[in-house]
Amino acid sequence: MTASALEVATAWMESAARCDLEAVAAGMAESSLRYGEPSWIVTDKPAYIEGYRQFLSAFCDYRLEIVNAMANGRTVVFEMIESATFSGPYILPDGSVIQPSGASYADHVCTWVEVSHHGLISEIRAYIPSTRGALMAAAMANTTRS
Repeated sequence: MTASALEVATAWMESAARCDLEAVAAGMAESSLRYGEPSWIVTDKPAYIEGYRQFLSAFCDYRLEIVNAMANGRTVVFEMIESATFSGPYILPDGSVIQPSGASYADHVCTWVEVSHHGLISEIRAYIPSTRGALMAAAMANTTRS
């Protein structure tokens, strides 16, 4: 029996909640795109996984709790609570380093995913409130060039 879009997406989101990047990557189509903050940028799968890896190294106590999920066809939307502490250096692609501030955040977030007919995540739309962004912006004052 083929898994429903809700089952596929929930298993994928639960792998994110476990910080299991191998399972996150395996659950994504190679052509998968992520749209979202900051500035509603489009990220392909390799950049998404690398960015997630970098995020988890800086926010190693990351937690994601699924509060609600709903599906309509191949579209699944999750309401979640995301929390973490900025406890490790965050290295930007240009080599700049945002030094950890020790600050914590907890946000209600929403992620909208599309599940392909092959049972893989093909599109991610991440709606992230500004609390995490504000925390990172405040820490930017300590950014150094490598």
